[in-house]
Amino acid sequence: MALHIVNQSPYRSSALRECLAAMAEGDALLLIEDGVYAATGSEAAMMPVATYCLQADVNARGIEAEQSIELIDEQRWVALCVEHAPIVSWF
Repeated sequence: MALHIVNQSPYRSSALRECLAAMAEGDALLLIEDGVYAATGSEAAMMPVATYCLQADVNARGIEAEQSIELIDEQRWVALCVEHAPIVSWF
């Protein structure tokens, strides 16, 4: 079970689309930095069940993530990294 980390806005990069196409059952997705924009509106509807979003980045951008996406802090991010292998970063 891999942890996929996306830090690019879905409006400026194909990283999220490529990530979702590469994900397998049981993988998790973490949205950070500008990637958190994918946690809003219609973009959130295509997210896998295990989708996480860094709360600090959501707050910094003044947006609200959909309720289906779990907001996490840095400590939970570290725990996700321990729980999953490999970790794949999408830029």
